[in-house]
Amino acid sequence: LDSSLLMGVLSEELQLTAELTADELSGGEIGGIIGFFAAFVVVFIITCCCCRAGVKVVHQAQVMVVERWGKFHRILKPGIHFINPIFDRPRKIHWKYVNVPIGTHTEAVVTQQTDRVDMREHCIDFGKQNVITKDTVCIEIDALVYYQVTSPIRAVYHIQNLPDAIELLTQTTLRNIIAHLTLDETFSSREQINSMLQERTQEDAGRWGVSIIRVEIQDIMPPSDIKTAMENQIIGERERRSAVLQADGERESQIIRSRGEAAQIVLRAEGEKTARIQLAKGEAEAKLTVANAEASCIKALRDAMEGSRVRATDYLVAMQYLSALPRLVMGSHPTRAILLPQETVDDVSSLLNILPQRG
Repeated sequence: LDSSLLMGVLSEELQLTAELTADELSGGEIGGIIGFFAAFVVVFIITCCCCRAGVKVVHQAQVMVVERWGKFHRILKPGIHFINPIFDRPRKIHWKYVNVPIGTHTEAVVTQQTDRVDMREHCIDFGKQNVITKDTVCIEIDALVYYQVTSPIRAVYHIQNLPDAIELLTQTTLRNIIAHLTLDETFSSREQINSMLQERTQEDAGRWGVSIIRVEIQDIMPPSDIKTAMENQIIGERERRSAVLQADGERESQIIRSRGEAAQIVLRAEGEKTARIQLAKGEAEAKLTVANAEASCIKALRDAMEGSRVRATDYLVAMQYLSALPRLVMGSHPTRAILLPQETVDDVSSLLNILPQRG
């Protein structure tokens, strides 16, 4: 209760003081106070605007071109800088880049007006464009251009719209290059096209303070009928190569087989020759051994019959006769053989010689 009473008393005293102050101040004094506060607010706002316009923070890999009275004054490098907010103005340029939001695969081309020149490498994907080859085939080519600003002054003052200029320069140069190539050469000469495109675009881009880092042909898409014809051609070429390889394999197989057969014949002939030589040598050695054995036998027989009246030769002839006699008897017409003494045979022979003389 005491606190509520105290608060009520204080509020009544404040109201009485305000009424007395309002009564004591005249109308001119109130207007002066309001003007003072208004001027303070205006000065504060102007000061904030000047501080914001005069203090520039340039991020890393960026520069800012500053003009004074519309003329180039200086270049602000990364860091904090102070400029004259009345005489100096940053030069705004048209800029374009490709942005891919995080978590998506959709590319978005962002176009903006900015007072900072990005010194990093940039990529321009100018989409699919129709070009005509030397053999009058209309194809679609998707290319990428990587470039980097090397001179901010030239990039700002020597060209009006740098990204669009680089894109149009690359497109027209690519059309001129493809116009001198056939469809097959276009597909097989991507590296050559990339190098030629980079070389020719660098000549013009260098005047704009830009360095073309790399140019890549991303995709080449022929019409559907040309694509079907190319696929059929590739299939036919593969079948032809398969037939050629199969024929070469069969030919090599026949050559190897014939060489093997020839080698087999030669080896067989060599084997037969060697076998016959060895057989002849064996037979010769056998005959020589038999002859040596017979000679030894005859010599031993002669030595044994040296004191008798029988000759060794007669003995051997008689032995051969006796050996051949069974074969004569046991021929195709069996006969009966009678053995007679030699004296009887001699007597019969003499008698046969005498009978014709008498007759």
